[in-house]
Amino acid sequence: MPQRAANRQRDRENARDLRHKRRVAKSSPGSKRLVAFGALALVVLALAGYFLWPVLKPKASAGPGTVVVQMSMSGFDPNRIEARAGQPITVRLVNMDSQFHTDGGGWHQFASDGLAVDVKVPPLKTQEFTFTPDKSGEFEVYCDVCCGGRENPYMVATIVVKS
Repeated sequence: MPQRAANRQRDRENARDLRHKRRVAKSSPGSKRLVAFGALALVVLALAGYFLWPVLKPKASAGPGTVVVQMSMSGFDPNRIEARAGQPITVRLVNMDSQFHTDGGGWHQFASDGLAVDVKVPPLKTQEFTFTPDKSGEFEVYCDVCCGGRENPYMVATIVVKS
């Protein structure tokens, strides 16, 4: 008789374990939501990496006489550049904005009437140019492509040319 009771107890425990395993094996709505959220997060991270890589990838270091200027809807960084009259200066423009901006499609401009400079940079691209300022003074640089045009107080910079 004690053996029979022990067998019944073991059978009950086995049945309980089997029910538990079946319950765990079935997907609950909460676990389905968690998997869907994880998949969505993975897709968002992959897309963010794809679109941000051109901007965030390591860039070659600027050589002597080269100034790197980042352009975005927030303005130019740095917004003050120093140069010497009669000496060439190379400017590497890095457009940080994407083509999804509704104002100008992400394009930016680096223009100075006083220095006869006008360069337009596509979204998420880098463009480099060299010029030689021939006179000293302070010269305004602006972007007239987007961001409210020349009147935008953030899309201006100054090139200070010393003799």
